[in-house]
Amino acid sequence: MKLNPVTLKFSGECASLEKPFLDYYYQSSIAQVRIMMILGAVLYAAFGALDAFLMPEQKFSIWVIRLVIIGPVLGVFLLLSVTPFFKKFMQPVLALAYIIVGLGIIAMIVIAPSSVGFFYYAGLMLVFMWGYTLIRLFFVWAAFAGWLQVILYEMAAVWFNPTPWNIFVNNNFFFISANVLGMMSCYAIEFYARRDFFMKHQLEIERENINKINQELEQRVAKRTEDYRIVNEALEKEIAQHKRAQTELQRTLEILKKSAGVTIQVMVSALEARDPYTAGHQLRSAELACAIAKEMGLPDEKIEGIRMAGCIHDIGKLAVPAELLTKPTKLSNLEFSLIKEHPTSGYEMLKNVESPWPLAQVVYQHHERMDGSGYPRQLRGEEIILEARIMAVSDVVEAMASHRPYRPSLGLESALREIEKNKNILYDGAVVDACLKLFRDKGYQLS
Repeated sequence: MKLNPVTLKFSGECASLEKPFLDYYYQSSIAQVRIMMILGAVLYAAFGALDAFLMPEQKFSIWVIRLVIIGPVLGVFLLLSVTPFFKKFMQPVLALAYIIVGLGIIAMIVIAPSSVGFFYYAGLMLVFMWGYTLIRLFFVWAAFAGWLQVILYEMAAVWFNPTPWNIFVNNNFFFISANVLGMMSCYAIEFYARRDFFMKHQLEIERENINKINQELEQRVAKRTEDYRIVNEALEKEIAQHKRAQTELQRTLEILKKSAGVTIQVMVSALEARDPYTAGHQLRSAELACAIAKEMGLPDEKIEGIRMAGCIHDIGKLAVPAELLTKPTKLSNLEFSLIKEHPTSGYEMLKNVESPWPLAQVVYQHHERMDGSGYPRQLRGEEIILEARIMAVSDVVEAMASHRPYRPSLGLESALREIEKNKNILYDGAVVDACLKLFRDKGYQLS
């Protein structure tokens, strides 16, 4: 808040507040001004009783001042207060009223006998109180009117009703002190009135800013809510589409599974018609592979894929001459090399078959070994998919524990010792542990 230190008018960037403040000050002061006009006139007239007591010979002259001049003048000012003129010129009009009331007291000092007039200066101090603090005069106008009355009193006390020096000094001490205190009071009253108006104005600005911010926030919230509604609708549609797609996918998957199952059954039937032994070996290996997978905690979907792959893991033997498959004697190196082609032949048969499981890869890799000594591609470790590693163990155990055309069964225990001895060498360690636990701890039996 910037104010002129003497006039107290708003200055600098606050200069635009001066006119709104004058309107505000008028509205907040007019009622008090009218009351103080009436009160001043009443008290002015009431002191006429004191005149009759102190100076009975001059009382009629004093009463003319009080009742005929000052009283009606205050009445005129009171009537002016209801006009637009008063609103526009309130401060100079009130200053004039202040001066006229003070002049009335000074006139009484001149008229009064010397022995009485000395003490009428006290009436001027009451006028100061009335003018400085009660009728809402601004500091500049009140100070002007106050000091004008001081000057007029000095003139009256020196030239018109000479006052003894000691009384003159004493009266001036109190008179001027009262005037200074009145100025200080008036300055403080106006300063705090302006400060309160400024704070109220700032508060209104802040309130307007807050209202604007609130409106902007409400608009943003409304827009954001609408955006969320649109997004939610889009999400709901997308979720519905996803659900429909998921349902359709599930339906397609079921059809695919059935189709794959039919294809596998046809292949098993074809291989069984050509070589009943191989078909039986596949089914038993598939059952053992599923049991191992379950022991390892694999999900049902993966176990089902292992079952399907297990049932056809030797399907490539359809490409091997039947006489080699059923030959009762040991195979030659050339004949065995033909047998070793069956993973590749099986992969070629299955690679274009649509299936949710890696059937072709299981068939392709079930003779691979962890150290790379397997066939047909000498894959190592994690290069071999888990389903094929499980199939490799179940294939070896079932083959060794079963009869072959060219040899009798080597026995289940020999098969288990074989995988245990080559654990983490030829066969996956976790798969071997699960297989051994099945047979040795849980009493699993090959069907």
